[in-house]
Amino acid sequence: MKLTLIGGGSVRTYYFVESLLKYCERLHITKLSVMDTDPRKLKYFGALAMYLAARAPVSPEIELTADLKQAVLDADFIVTTIRAGNDEARCQDERIALSHGLIGQETTGAGGFSYAMRSIPAMLNICEAARKYANPGAVVFNFTNPSGLVTQAMRDAGYRVIGICDNATGIKMDLAKALGIGGGEMFVRVYGLNHLSWADRVEIGGKNILPELMANESFIEAFHPFAYFDRGLIRQLGKIPNGYLYYYYHRERALENMQKSPETRGEAILRINREMLAAFDKLDVETQLPQMEETFRHYMGLREGSYMRLETGGGLHNTMSLDVNALGIPQLRIKGGSPEIYEGYAGVAFNCIQSMVENKPIDLALNVPNNGAIPGLEDGDVVEVTCMVDKNGVKPVHIGEIPEDELNLIRLIKRYEKLSVLAAQERSISLAAQALMQHPLVASYSLAKKLAVRYAAVNEPYTGAWRH
Repeated sequence: MKLTLIGGGSVRTYYFVESLLKYCERLHITKLSVMDTDPRKLKYFGALAMYLAARAPVSPEIELTADLKQAVLDADFIVTTIRAGNDEARCQDERIALSHGLIGQETTGAGGFSYAMRSIPAMLNICEAARKYANPGAVVFNFTNPSGLVTQAMRDAGYRVIGICDNATGIKMDLAKALGIGGGEMFVRVYGLNHLSWADRVEIGGKNILPELMANESFIEAFHPFAYFDRGLIRQLGKIPNGYLYYYYHRERALENMQKSPETRGEAILRINREMLAAFDKLDVETQLPQMEETFRHYMGLREGSYMRLETGGGLHNTMSLDVNALGIPQLRIKGGSPEIYEGYAGVAFNCIQSMVENKPIDLALNVPNNGAIPGLEDGDVVEVTCMVDKNGVKPVHIGEIPEDELNLIRLIKRYEKLSVLAAQERSISLAAQALMQHPLVASYSLAKKLAVRYAAVNEPYTGAWRH
């Protein structure tokens, strides 16, 4: 079986191959094609991928290529994680939004809109190549951001794409770590949109323990993902919010912290990546791979240690240790043999592939068409919900009625996403302004129009000319 990773000249490739090596033998994955259009990045991150594979007892053949057709030819599963415009374009997206007094985060709000305008045409090209050259029935997993919006565009264009994001599944892994049980022991129900979701059920042995957890003050204070939010809000919600809801629930705080910072998150990532690549340039890719791996881990530690610190003003580590025994929940004493769900987007993809190939049912939070899961949304609306996955594919669980304020926010962002897809299709500044005006982090026609004009101009090299 052949697996393809498109966007392989990325820091994520190392972790992707780490996960692949845990699965390749039992899933009979014999070939991995790593594709990227940047020869320098493909050379370095491809070399690290091969170095990992060479140390494993069983590993697939790995090919590095810049040719899209070669990459997807006869592929059974394709994972896309591209960044059209590279880190430099992300920095532009964020700075343009901030110059108008708006949050420019790369997936949420104005920055995400601009990123999507570059991602959508590139992804359409990839999906069409997959349709022509991959094996019949090949599955495309999209991790290209903004994942939900891009997956919506691909679905609207008629391509069979499953959107994946490690953020939603990360809730389960955070819970597993905090409660000292295996991720496979829990069913966590998630609903909403990508980077706009909530977890409202945590089942162990068929019992929903979330109400007991949320009634316990030590859990409220100690659970790490809550560190983004005022605890009064958490008590009011009575559920676990996706970390990206910070931008909605604490908008003025996030914006103030971004404006005070000497560099945006994108600029910090660009700086770290440039330093990493410059360090790689001083090493011999044939003889100094151990040093290259050590260098990679050093710079990734810098990246991961700075996650969300800028937006929150550095206040992420104000949680206490959690005494699980003091929670008094009998279900937490259950210790079964279910496997862990490996962290990261690669783990989500491989768990999904395993469930499809081996008919091993699993619950995963994925971005898929709603199909009645959340009343009040259309069947074709791509939502981020917990799905049951097996040999028959991916089926979203029925969520049922959700709180009105959450539904209103979801519908507003979904309207923004659909208008954004139309704006990308028609390269229309008018539609772009209409889309951005809908977004609650913009919520102004005059600002939306200014953003639309500026984003159309900077994205023209990737999209072609826009019309008014």
